[in-house]
Amino acid sequence: MPCLIISLLVVSLFFPAALRAEAKLDKSSLVNWREAQPSTKETELDRLNRAFVQLATDSRPAIVQIRVNGLANSQTQSSRGSGFFIDPEGYILTAQHVIDKAREIEVRTAEGQRLAARLVVADSQLDLALLKVQSEPAATVLSLGDSDRIQVGDLAVVFSYPFGRESSMSLGIISRAGKTYPDSAAYDFIQTDAGAYPGVSGGPLLNSQGHVVGMITMASERGNLGFATPINLIKKILPRLVKGEKFAWGWLGVQMSDISLTQAKLLGIYPAKGVVVSSVLPGQPAARVGVQKQDVILAVNDSPVDSPRDVARMVGGLEAGRMVQLSIMRKGKSILLTVPLGVKPESTKPREG
Repeated sequence: MPCLIISLLVVSLFFPAALRAEAKLDKSSLVNWREAQPSTKETELDRLNRAFVQLATDSRPAIVQIRVNGLANSQTQSSRGSGFFIDPEGYILTAQHVIDKAREIEVRTAEGQRLAARLVVADSQLDLALLKVQSEPAATVLSLGDSDRIQVGDLAVVFSYPFGRESSMSLGIISRAGKTYPDSAAYDFIQTDAGAYPGVSGGPLLNSQGHVVGMITMASERGNLGFATPINLIKKILPRLVKGEKFAWGWLGVQMSDISLTQAKLLGIYPAKGVVVSSVLPGQPAARVGVQKQDVILAVNDSPVDSPRDVARMVGGLEAGRMVQLSIMRKGKSILLTVPLGVKPESTKPREG
């Protein structure tokens, strides 16, 4: 018991002193901070910082938020996305899925204007849409660059209205350069690690010069990867859409699957490559020219394919009626089949083409 009393006495004497010391230390730290002084020497980071600020100042007035009211399942629904002016007369480029089934389209500019927009043209296959607003004064526009010139590692900037909030600038690099194909609307997405979140769809992907090299149309679930349609494809197709041309995109009429190492060995394909035809839809173009189940498609028009998505994308980027040449491996033998493409149905699965 005496030991306990002594211990309590020591604690009671020590803690008030410790608390007083701590309070004194905190007070001292609050009154002795170091105030930053303006620097007279410009560093490389200062110049880089100024370039980013200038890029934002020049680009943000051209970025708009798009708000949509539509009808789905007899209930009014709303959605939001992004877009950007490409013509001073008030023409705005955005993703088709942003305005799909819209009853009303409203555009909000960087200056806070709320403008009614009308749909000019759209294409669901390429996921692009052109809107028109009455712009007074003339709209600030973004220049369209050359997406074929971008490289992995290039600076990438995304401007958009994520989560339907204020205009935002995200910085990253080009993670995958993407690709377009001559004489076709087929393409590979440009991939970037610049942030891409809900509401970003339709926003521009810019290079270090502030030129548009792509339009964001898809993002990863975590928002750490954005996927953009190459701007060169849009520049090729948009004028035809504006002229009133209607596109009927191509279709083979097959269901496909990835080829496994075991299948490749059994079929005599080494190294493993190509896409297995898992079924041929009756009465469709592929069936009419003799494509068979278990055929392995190695190339479409001399372009190698390695996944069902490759085939669907390349065939879907050609117009119905076009002839395509399929390089096929069948029971160890190489054959070539020429197929006149049919019309792609309204809704297809990723492994159909």
